[in-house]
Amino acid sequence: MAEIRRRVRDPGRKQRILASAAALGARRGFHAISMADIGAEAGIVGSGIYRHFGSKTSILVAMLDQVMDRLAAGAAEILTAGGEAGAGGAGTLSALVRDHIAVAIEDRDVLGVYHREVGTLPAEDRRRLRRRQRHYIEEWVHLLAPLRPDLTDGELRLAVHAAIGAIQSTLFFRSGLDPDRLARRLEVMAHGCLGTTPVPFDDPPLTALATRQAHDPPPATKPGPTRPPCPGGPAPTPHREASALRRGFPVDRRDLGSSGRVRRSPS
Repeated sequence: MAEIRRRVRDPGRKQRILASAAALGARRGFHAISMADIGAEAGIVGSGIYRHFGSKTSILVAMLDQVMDRLAAGAAEILTAGGEAGAGGAGTLSALVRDHIAVAIEDRDVLGVYHREVGTLPAEDRRRLRRRQRHYIEEWVHLLAPLRPDLTDGELRLAVHAAIGAIQSTLFFRSGLDPDRLARRLEVMAHGCLGTTPVPFDDPPLTALATRQAHDPPPATKPGPTRPPCPGGPAPTPHREASALRRGFPVDRRDLGSSGRVRRSPS
């Protein structure tokens, strides 16, 4: 009697498709690539992608949802752990900073695509992601407020956007630093924007990443000096404030007042 072989689906195929789409989208622009390109990068016949995703837009939505899921889950875990341990707001905020740094380095390609493509999403998906983004930022603001009673409501949100912008600056150039050193420098810079002191932890910021190789080789020359988007830099102006915010999470124009300040995000 002939043996019937059942085809076993590769459980990692869906994730491989998302990772390949992110890598290609980061290098070439998401709308410059095709389903066939993504399949070739993932080692899958183009038609096989349709078993998991109905369109290229659905791949983009799933990719961006995944990175927001990771940020939200990390924040929820940190906030829960901080509450159970009775940790102060400074320690919990430091943990949020470190978690965001880990995501920015590990999921660099996805966040890069997020910055460029979130405006091209279907309206409903774009609004949903914007809401999740605002809720995530509110967690930072809630922790920062008692640590910086000298700041107004708008200034708190500006500081949070600037800190996230400092972390995500690594999306736009290659520093040549190894991942652990990069994480430490970003941590200091983010706290500089928040006006807080990092709470030390026993483990390095990115223990797991310290042994990994970067996706691309480091540049042959060092990047030139840049102006810090933090306290100690040039005096803020509405134009500079709005520009700095765009380096963090993409900012909806509805979040900016006529002066360039961030309005209070709805809960």
